[in-house]
Amino acid sequence: MSDFHENMSEELLARYLGETASEEEVNAVETWLVSNPEHQQELAAYRFIWMHAAAVPRKKVDTDLAWNKVRKRMEQAPETIAPLEVPRDARQISFDQRPAARRKFPVTIWAAAAVALLALAFGWFLIKNKNAEPLTVATVDNTKEQLLPDGTKVFLNYNSSITYPGKFDGDLRTVSLQGEAFFEVKPDKAHPFIINANGTEIRVLGTSFNVKAYEKSPVRVDVATGKVQVSKASKKIELVKGEGAEVSADSIRSLQANMNVLGYHTQVFDFNAANLNEVISTIRDGYHVDVRLKNQQIAQCRLTIRFEKQPVDATLSVIAETLNLDLRKEGKVYWLDGNGCQ
Repeated sequence: MSDFHENMSEELLARYLGETASEEEVNAVETWLVSNPEHQQELAAYRFIWMHAAAVPRKKVDTDLAWNKVRKRMEQAPETIAPLEVPRDARQISFDQRPAARRKFPVTIWAAAAVALLALAFGWFLIKNKNAEPLTVATVDNTKEQLLPDGTKVFLNYNSSITYPGKFDGDLRTVSLQGEAFFEVKPDKAHPFIINANGTEIRVLGTSFNVKAYEKSPVRVDVATGKVQVSKASKKIELVKGEGAEVSADSIRSLQANMNVLGYHTQVFDFNAANLNEVISTIRDGYHVDVRLKNQQIAQCRLTIRFEKQPVDATLSVIAETLNLDLRKEGKVYWLDGNGCQ
């Protein structure tokens, strides 16, 4: 989190995450977020720290003992002694008979001692909690598979990021997601796996499912295997294989799972009497290509077909041949055109 202190204070970010910031402060944070793509990752990492700060184990520090040790070291340091008036017959006065000089430590020595003590305490904290430091993996124009410390596999879609601890400690395995990912969670009944995604919590024990949680869009969950619990605020729903849900600001809507949304990961697309608009939208998201219809007369053409790990050019060629359409490519854009379907 390189530029938190240069551009945005941690206190303000804490108020922002805790929803206690003023409207002016919220606007400042959101302006900071859009000013640099790295700020999104930095906020995700800070969100993880903020959410789990209360759960981080802390060793009780004996500050009195520490200060006593520091004082003993300081007593061995050079002293600043108030000047003495030496009488003319000083030779007749032994050292032990001289008035006791009051030691005066400069402010800088006390400040240095305080800094040293804080450094020691912070160093111990970092050593003890190095495995709790959050890690963030992000994608831009690519996909990526990431293995988490517990053996869970995460496949990130384009423009997505996941933040997780270097080691899962405690009763829960908690991660934070921005964007879209397919999870294959390592089973562990004693330690539930929790995903925080744009204010929605997805809790599982061991299953596979897809989560889409891009900003300013509803959160969507589609379950491939097992059981998943989705909750937001006081609302909650349980999903099993073949079920899905869409989470908006104030509701959770139950849906039939759409396995075609996994196409970016599986490269498998299975359409059953789907209209061409839906097919093209799915192909666009799954292959990350720009496909367009030249006219809306063909948008409602129906298609029943399955593609499995086929290159995008072959997939679109088969669609065009099946529906008697023309396919051409202009630059990076694929165009489908025709006279409609009878």
